[in-house]
Amino acid sequence: MPTFEPKSVAVIGASASEHKVGHMILRNLVDQGFTGDIYPINPKGGEILGETVYTSLGDITGDIEMAVVVTPAPTVTAVARECGEKGVKWLVVITAGFSEVHTDDGKKMEDELVKIAKKYSMNLVGPNCLGVLRPSVKMNASFAKDMPLDGNIALVSQSGAMAVALMDSSTPLHIGYSLVLSIGNKSAMDESDYLELCEKDEKTKVIGMYLESIKDGQRFIDVASRVSKTKHIVLLKSGVSEHGKKAASSHTGALAGSDGAIQAACVQACIHRAHTSEQFLGLLRTFSTQPALLSPNIAVITNAGGPGILATDAAEIAGLKMPALDKKIESTLRESLPSSASTVNPIDVIGDALEDRYIAALDACSKDPSIDGIAVILTPQVMTPCTKIAEAVINSAKKSSLMPIVTSFMGGETVEEATDLLAKNGVPNFDTPERAVAALGSLKIDRTQNPKPKTQNPKRSAQANTILKGNSGLLDQSVTEQLLALYDIPLPHQGLARNKQEARVLAEKIGYPVIAKIMSPQIIHKTDVGGIRGNLQNEDDLCAAFQDILRNAEVHMPDATIEGVLVQKFLPVGNEFILGGLRDPSFGPMVMVGLGGIYTELFADAVFRIAPIDEREGYKMLQELKSWKLLLGMRGQLQSDIEGVVQALVALSELMEECPSISEIDFNPILVSSEGVIFADAKIVISS
Repeated sequence: MPTFEPKSVAVIGASASEHKVGHMILRNLVDQGFTGDIYPINPKGGEILGETVYTSLGDITGDIEMAVVVTPAPTVTAVARECGEKGVKWLVVITAGFSEVHTDDGKKMEDELVKIAKKYSMNLVGPNCLGVLRPSVKMNASFAKDMPLDGNIALVSQSGAMAVALMDSSTPLHIGYSLVLSIGNKSAMDESDYLELCEKDEKTKVIGMYLESIKDGQRFIDVASRVSKTKHIVLLKSGVSEHGKKAASSHTGALAGSDGAIQAACVQACIHRAHTSEQFLGLLRTFSTQPALLSPNIAVITNAGGPGILATDAAEIAGLKMPALDKKIESTLRESLPSSASTVNPIDVIGDALEDRYIAALDACSKDPSIDGIAVILTPQVMTPCTKIAEAVINSAKKSSLMPIVTSFMGGETVEEATDLLAKNGVPNFDTPERAVAALGSLKIDRTQNPKPKTQNPKRSAQANTILKGNSGLLDQSVTEQLLALYDIPLPHQGLARNKQEARVLAEKIGYPVIAKIMSPQIIHKTDVGGIRGNLQNEDDLCAAFQDILRNAEVHMPDATIEGVLVQKFLPVGNEFILGGLRDPSFGPMVMVGLGGIYTELFADAVFRIAPIDEREGYKMLQELKSWKLLLGMRGQLQSDIEGVVQALVALSELMEECPSISEIDFNPILVSSEGVIFADAKIVISS
């Protein structure tokens, strides 16, 4: 791919001063062996690091494929225009001082820079970035100190400092990179553009992304969904909590934060999500060195019982299975192990094991057709030949190249030589059995993706938006009922009472028992202010509850506008769940399902998806819940109406898709039982 294998690079702003970035970038290109032409540019001319310095781009007779700009911010737009006229294809702007400084001048200069790049069809990287590196051609066009090892990982980082730290951490782990891109302000090209570049790069097998923001969430999902079918994508996303602080007006918003959208995007686009830098590097080296895990069936080989049990627990968490070995293979293995060893999975070769026992166990697991992956654990005893055992693992990996093998050689200095040898030979080692097994599990991923559902009913959408026209804030109850009826989402028999007499009439019409709820645009969470009374059996109960509810509202929220008290049919017992909708600023409409009622935020058992979704995705959401077993039926209870919940999720998805003015929805609780799904309460918030 010629994209980042230019035959010529100009450093505009090259400097003779060793402490300036312009000197560091030129030195990296010269000293680290870049094979193309290098053109230092500085108005002073002369010579730097043995290279002739040109006073301007116009002095260069040959073509320039890439220009790296390190001049002061106010000069960059003029330099960019000159690059465009020269025919430069890639413009890498290292210089800071643009939109990231949050000034009018900075924003204006960046906008102008983008216009120039578009006018001349230049690919603009940055501004405010570290630069780019292509180890295969020894091109370090950045101010990172060292060139990373050549490999098959493309690293795309919104932070230059993070890119440097990750590259430096990679050295002892022997992680190699095909490409390193520091993307800075993403002024002209965003994360989706860089994904597409990496998709076309034949040298890239794995794409690692550190992102602080995502510009166009829907496009990111579309591109990542396509790319992930052929290449692993690992995402480390920072800044996942701020939106959560701002979106606490509903249970849905409070549960989502920004993290809900990111997690949903990763699931739907088959992106591997890392939550820490350590996990990020672990996934990168695992994917870059290991083949796919063809089934959930793995074997664990260990010389210590405790770590073997930890690995077994981790396998269950990761959705992996540890089947028994084939009887003939197990019998052969038993002949090579002492009587005190265990040949059930995990295979315990016991503490005094030398390399011969590990070799026998590795050979047995490699031959067993029911085993598709191996985790090898070692604790360093006095007699343990760590390096020889590492060699045995490496030899086994070479013989069985289609079987992934990870290790956990536990300890420090004692295993250092062995773990270094493993890393050099492409076998990822982890400091704990849990991390090793989790990495092995990450090699198995369901890459089957549904075609993205489309909004199915334009006529209904037009009707819904007509109903919502002119509304803002918390939607009135009568309008809510009218809107939900369009989507076949029924609320219980109910009515709004402004005084006790109206409440009595409504209750008689609905039929006891009833439930009473305060109605106010300012009171979102009714339970918090004592605004709900349930299971009211008669008129006396209702009148007392009516009085208590109004009194509690006056005490807790004296400035709230009270519209009245909603009298609603008291509903039969069922498990309480929540359905929700939220409009994320980057990813757009989202839907959520989780454990509801008073447990919503206590247990935070919720799953999110980017809308629209179909029934298959709805079922997957429910199965990801910790409370999934409640729906299946526990302790003799009948299975709940799972199909009804899925249909409600799809209807909610359609509602969020078709009504862009809706910012948040809470259906909390919905009561789910074997007899069906009942929506006990609905809050819909319209953006102003």
